[in-house]
Amino acid sequence: MTSPPLPESNRNRISGRWLRELGAALGPALPGTTPPPDRVCIRMRGVPTLLYIVSLAALLAVAPLPGTGTAEPARDDSAAAVASADSAEGRADSLDYGSWVDEDEQKRFAKVPWRIGEYFQFSIDWNGLNGGSSLMQVQNLQRVGGRRAYRIVSKTESNSFVSKFYKVRDRAESYIDAESLYTLRFIKHLREGGYKSDVDIRFDQANQKAIYSDGTPFTVAPRVHDVLSAFYFVRTRPLPDGATMIVPTHDNKKSYEMEVKVHKRERIEVPAGKFNCVLVEPILKSEGVFKSKGSILVWLTDDERRMPVLVRTKVPVGSINVALTDYRLFFERKK
Repeated sequence: MTSPPLPESNRNRISGRWLRELGAALGPALPGTTPPPDRVCIRMRGVPTLLYIVSLAALLAVAPLPGTGTAEPARDDSAAAVASADSAEGRADSLDYGSWVDEDEQKRFAKVPWRIGEYFQFSIDWNGLNGGSSLMQVQNLQRVGGRRAYRIVSKTESNSFVSKFYKVRDRAESYIDAESLYTLRFIKHLREGGYKSDVDIRFDQANQKAIYSDGTPFTVAPRVHDVLSAFYFVRTRPLPDGATMIVPTHDNKKSYEMEVKVHKRERIEVPAGKFNCVLVEPILKSEGVFKSKGSILVWLTDDERRMPVLVRTKVPVGSINVALTDYRLFFERKK
């Protein structure tokens, strides 16, 4: 079953040293590219990952960064540990949050489709050429402002070929309140060519404030999300065909309503397998390797897990696919 083509009116605009240097490397494969400003910029009418996995724009770093918040006992924080968790001796199934979270507290947690240890690995391809990989994972439970929060990490890196002319090491972390599912903290580290950006936002949901690391406060909507928590929140929704969801979102010192349109159900195939999916279209506005005035299509599994399977966006010289290559639903105890 074929997917609907992206409208011509929504074609993205690409500029930047990244395309100029990629064009130089690939020659006639990129006709008509012109030397633009010093950093890549595909502008999206709306923004996300989703969205740090949502396009080659979402490229998020793999190198581990120091932890934030007060960590709960004994979860290995590295991507490698998550990827090999099922072979770790004595690892507890994450249906059990651990002895440090009592039963009464667990009863207050919102029902979610993920478990601690869930991870997704993606391949990022442009016109069939691999440009890098991306990882999303639920790493552990932490305390933020005295509240339990899921620590969600999304990372992307360009591969060795792309890194020769435009190295990308991006990382985002979201701390999602385990009871309300709204964001409590968002951290973003962008390393894209010569561009560098570090953002740390604490969200005071009670007083509707987003407070940046320099102390600057911004008024935000009630029940606001960051771009990463917004994606995980969408995963908890029913998503009937034809529905439209509005998710209040704050990023890069701007607040906006992220619109998510639910298009249809279809079965698709990616390297990780064949899946029955629901096709959604998020309208996003955020910072990353790519920004776009066009649309992004996202396929989530049509089951209780709502796993991200495929992300597709059009660019003037083809399309970018972010496809699921591997996944694990939770840490497993070795049998």
